[in-house]
Amino acid sequence: MDIDKAIKDLIPENMLRRSATTLESLLSPIRNVLHQRRMPTEPFTDLQIEILLKILSSLDTDKDLGAARVGEREGRIVSPIVEQLAAGFNHGIGRSGHITAPQPKAPGASLMQQTANQVALDAMRRFGLGNVRSGMILPVSTGMSIGLSLAALRQERGIKRVLYPRIDHTSPKRGISLSGLELIESPTVIRDDAVQADLGGLERLLETNEDCVVLATTTFFPPREADSIKEISKLCASHQAPLVVNNAYGVQSESVMSTISAAIDAGSVDLIIQSGDKNFLTPVGSSIIVSPDEDTLRSVAETYAGRASAAPVVQTFAALLALGLNGYNRFRDEQVKCRSLLHNRMTEIAEKLNQRILKVQNPIAVAMTIEGMDAGSLGGKLYNRRVTGPRAINAGDYGSCIDKYPYSYIVMNAAIGANETDITNATTKLYKEGSSYTELA
Repeated sequence: MDIDKAIKDLIPENMLRRSATTLESLLSPIRNVLHQRRMPTEPFTDLQIEILLKILSSLDTDKDLGAARVGEREGRIVSPIVEQLAAGFNHGIGRSGHITAPQPKAPGASLMQQTANQVALDAMRRFGLGNVRSGMILPVSTGMSIGLSLAALRQERGIKRVLYPRIDHTSPKRGISLSGLELIESPTVIRDDAVQADLGGLERLLETNEDCVVLATTTFFPPREADSIKEISKLCASHQAPLVVNNAYGVQSESVMSTISAAIDAGSVDLIIQSGDKNFLTPVGSSIIVSPDEDTLRSVAETYAGRASAAPVVQTFAALLALGLNGYNRFRDEQVKCRSLLHNRMTEIAEKLNQRILKVQNPIAVAMTIEGMDAGSLGGKLYNRRVTGPRAINAGDYGSCIDKYPYSYIVMNAAIGANETDITNATTKLYKEGSSYTELA
């Protein structure tokens, strides 16, 4: 090390060797990520993440104190805290015609982005999608990523309309609208308690509509079950229709990821979209898109207009490093335990309140009937008691992904990052508020 030569006369050689060992243990994981571009097995420390980001951001031209900066965009920042919010990547990422293109003024940000994309792709492969070939982190959330993906397919393949198995959620529909494509809602059916995509109805739409893409969904609130991605991929392959999968918060579920991987092998899957915050515990604002085809993903990158903020990308990159493969798997294990606890607790509550658990397959959430209660009132009471996230729907109201769903119900989630205390506190308050309706009756 060059530093050895500078200080070898200042401290004893044995101390110098010991300090070099300490420094190497700190820097070795950083070097491995830059060289291998894979998700680390063990989590990075905050110091290691900070060092890596400082090194990379220092490569950008706005850090050159001797530069004569006469452009209209020079990374000039009004306050240190503003710079911290973007981790020092003041020039952002991408160029005007390509969101992942290297930027001359931002070699550090460009290197960060390319490394982040490779780490994200590696993470998606190791968490279940071993058969995807390309991936990137987009600095926009899931709905916008859906819009960009569909717009890219419109431009590259002449797609005119989107076949969408019904999901009562505004964000994907706004993404479809943004892409300029026509939305054709595919019907759903009720089987037992579950609301499912009608595959027969979807196939009829594929047979009668040309130049269409299917937007399928893996994760949503009960009673809606995940679309049958493998069967839909076969339908899309036989009708030569692209398939985009909204896998919003499915990375945390091994079963969901396994289903998507099987669908890629069985038929046609073009793009899979994941939320950054819902899967990797980041602030809202990023998504990870992967594809079995590099050209398809490249067309999405070329659809993004202009440069973009580096902040959502660097946040997702840092989160992947902070989690590490083993750390994320521990979160996954905890999610499974919390989901089991949630089911058991809500089953006990349902029995006490003369309700029942809806029979719906969902690896994240549990739904319980609330017959005789007002969903809006119950949801409001829980919110006021500091319970965030439950979803309460009255029978027949919008939100069940089908007209005239026969039951009123409430949904609670045991998503990644939740702990047993969250589950226990939330269900205890649910029982107390639910009991008040029983007492009134």
